[in-house]
Order: sequence, then structure tokens, then C-alpha cells
Amino acid sequence: MKIHTKIIIALILGAVFGSVFSIDQNKLSIITTNGESVIQNWNSVKFLKGDSVLKTYDASSQPGIIKYFNSVKDKKLKENIRIEVIYPSGNSEFIEHIKEISKVKTIAVYLKPAGDIFIRMLTMIAVPLVLSSLIVGAASLSDLKHIAKIGGKTLGFYALTAVIAITIGLVCADIIQPGKFMPEENKQRLLETFQEDAQGKIEQGVSLNIIDFLVSIVPKNPFKAMADGDFLQIVFFAILTGIFLSQIKTHKAKVVIDFFDGVSSAMILLVEKIMYIAPFAVFTLISATVAEFGFSILQTLLLYTVTVVLGLAILTFVEYPLLLKLFTKVNVFNFFKAQRQVIAVAFSTSSSAATLPVTMDICEKKLGVPNRIASFVLPLGTTVNMDGTALYQAVAAMFIAQVYGFDLNLSQQLTIVLTAALAAIGTAPVPGIGLIMLIIVLKSVGVPEEGIALIIGVDRILDMCRTVPNVIADSLACVVIASSEGELGEISAE
Repeated sequence: MKIHTKIIIALILGAVFGSVFSIDQNKLSIITTNGESVIQNWNSVKFLKGDSVLKTYDASSQPGIIKYFNSVKDKKLKENIRIEVIYPSGNSEFIEHIKEISKVKTIAVYLKPAGDIFIRMLTMIAVPLVLSSLIVGAASLSDLKHIAKIGGKTLGFYALTAVIAITIGLVCADIIQPGKFMPEENKQRLLETFQEDAQGKIEQGVSLNIIDFLVSIVPKNPFKAMADGDFLQIVFFAILTGIFLSQIKTHKAKVVIDFFDGVSSAMILLVEKIMYIAPFAVFTLISATVAEFGFSILQTLLLYTVTVVLGLAILTFVEYPLLLKLFTKVNVFNFFKAQRQVIAVAFSTSSSAATLPVTMDICEKKLGVPNRIASFVLPLGTTVNMDGTALYQAVAAMFIAQVYGFDLNLSQQLTIVLTAALAAIGTAPVPGIGLIMLIIVLKSVGVPEEGIALIIGVDRILDMCRTVPNVIADSLACVVIASSEGELGEISAE
């Protein structure tokens, strides 16, 4: 059985397993100085200090109860807090000396560390693979004009796909208008439940400054850039190193280039070996996600979720095939068939960086892209090409604006196009970062930043979905650039 088939089966089984062993939304684990107790099926929970009621939560507010207790920063207050649990029968119980309140974990959640190890191993490979491949690729190009030509094509193509993606998102949000149908009760519940999470992201103080962004591409310390996983800085350093290695016409340069070529080959081989455990890792990641987040939150944000997923589907299965037909002679079916493994890993890990080693392996061995182009285009795309994230930010901004009653005009929507495109460039290729960059987009059109609390509940699931077009777009760019240079080989049908 092919590895991609095993991964797809693991995805399905993981979703089923996570559903069966899902976390009970009506149970809470409360750890006190006397041990652990589990409460369930409560009618209301009151946080008390002495006889004063600090906060009251109803039966459907499990996340809110946990978040409120964790949000109390005053250590003395936290030690003096007690809770009163009132049951439907009218009976109540008091719990004090509380140390921790959390969900009651299931076997599906306990298996997650195996998936986390898989993600860490792929992420471990990404930096040495990018560095070594780019140095070898840039050294093989030798001609600075050739590098500039490929770089210009790559950035131009990424800009084109990003603008189209954001436009698709805005059109979907304008037609469906998901924010207009949210009941005020649901709005208030979401804002209250995820208020602390939203505030934490807002306090990070993200901003968008083009000059600062361009300056930050040049690393002060390339080793620190590698340690931090800053791909733009790694790309800059590797390209310069490769270019000037090619200018040294001595044996010394060949030794260095051969060394990095060996590192690159070793990393690719390591990717292939790690992929043997991919089905098991994907099973644990998906089952843990489904078990923890479930599908209940989707009911509250169903229209918003449908709008985002519809936009991503149009992006992936309409825009990309059209661009593939327009710029290459590659068969669309064969292209997507070769991408199955990449799609499965991207969906389960929610990380373009973790998927990068797999994408490079597939592009070179299945899509016929030469290493010197793949090693340049893919690492760059992992950082600056985030079509799925850009589309999501456009839909999210429109959704939040609609919930708050803002009617964004054409000028404001064009501002979203520009800001979302720029924010996508500055988005790190790690899970959840798109939500932080969304704050920049909201600021640009005057929509309340606190509105991100409305969508945090489904962000993890949508993050998995939007990572897929992010990585497919990188492979697409690879094929398009290689084809334009007349260097594209045959696509493997296997």
C-alpha cells in the first residue's frame, strides 16, 4: 500500500477515533490540595471569594470556566477562590483550595505526543535542508542575472496568486455575508469565552512596516536566524553564500559545495525514512484535534466556516488548475495526484515549515523540478507565499466587520487586499500565526481587534484547511518557474 494511501486512511480513522473518544464538554477536572475531583452535568458554576460572586457560568460554558480560572493573575486571589457547583436537582457543592481546572482528557489526547514528535522531526530537518539546498542551488546558477530572473518570476507569481486568493475570499464573504446571521447571544458567548485568548494576541503588538520588514531580511547573525527558524533570513544568507562560492574558482569552493550537497542528500533521505511513521503520527494528531475541539463549535460558526472552506476550495481546485493550464502543459490530474502526500502532511500538521521537507522531496522526485529551482522557490514560498492564510484573513475581516455592523466599502475592501497580501508575506510558517497577523488587517479598516475572539474557537480546524493551499501553491510555483525556464522534467504518475 502506498504511503499516501496509508496517510489518508489514518486521517479518516483518526477523525473517527477522536469522535468516539472525544472530550466530554460537560465534565471538568478540578485539582485541589486534597487531590482531584471530577464534576459533570452542572447547571451553573459560581466563582466565589468569601460571600462575593466573582463570575457565574452556565452549563455550556466549560471553556469559559477554565479560561477564567487561568486568567486570574493575582496569586493570593487565586488561592482564596472557591467555586459553587449547582446541579439541575438544586443540590450544590463547594470546592476550595483549587490549584488547577481543566478538561478531562481521553486516550485520543494522550496519544498526541507521538504526532508532536513527528512534527518536530520534520521541523528539525527544514532548516538544514533549506540552507544546504539553497547554497548548492545558488552556486550551480553561478550567473547573478539568472538568479535575479528566477527570483523576479517567483515573487511575481506569488504576488499574483495572493491577490487572486484574497479577492476570492472577499467575493465569498460579500455574497454569503456570514456575519449578518450571527445571533447576538452567540456573539456575546464567544466574546466572553475567548476574550483572554484574544487579548493575549492583541498585546503582542504586531504591526506592519515595509521598510522594517525589508531591513529584517538581512540577518545580523545567520546562526541565530537558523536557531529561530527565520526562513527569509536563511534564504538571504544561503543565496549570498552560494553566489560567492561559485565565484571562487578553486578546490576550496568545491569542497564546501560538495559538503552542503551531501547534507542536502542526507536530509532528503531522512525525510523519506521519517515518512514511514507518518500514518501513525497523522492518526494521533487528527484524533487529538477532533477529540479536543470536536465539531460543536462549528455549529455556532457554521456559516463562517463554510465561507472560508468554500473560498479555499475555489482557490485550490479552480484557481490553481487554471494557472497550471495557463503557464504550463502539465496535466492537472497528475499534478494533484503527486501532491497527495504533501496535502495529507500539511493538513495534519498545520505547518508549511514542517511540510517543506516533504514538498521538496515530492517536487524533485515526482514533479520533475530540478533541485536548483526547487531549493530556491520552495523555501521562499514557505515564508512569503501564504495564499490560504491571506484568503482566510480576508474572510475573517469581513465576517468580524459584519458581526459588528460595519459595512466596508470598495476602498476599505481594497485596503484589505493590500494589507492581507503584505501580512501573508510576514506570516511565519507555523500553526496559528495567521490569527495574529489578522490583527493588522483589522486595524487597517478600523474593525475592533477584539473581534478575533469570535473566530478563535474554529481557528485550529481552519488552520489545517488553509495550510493545504499554502503548500500546493509552493509546488505550483515550482512547476511554473521550471517550465518557464525549460527545465521541467516528466511528472511521475505513481
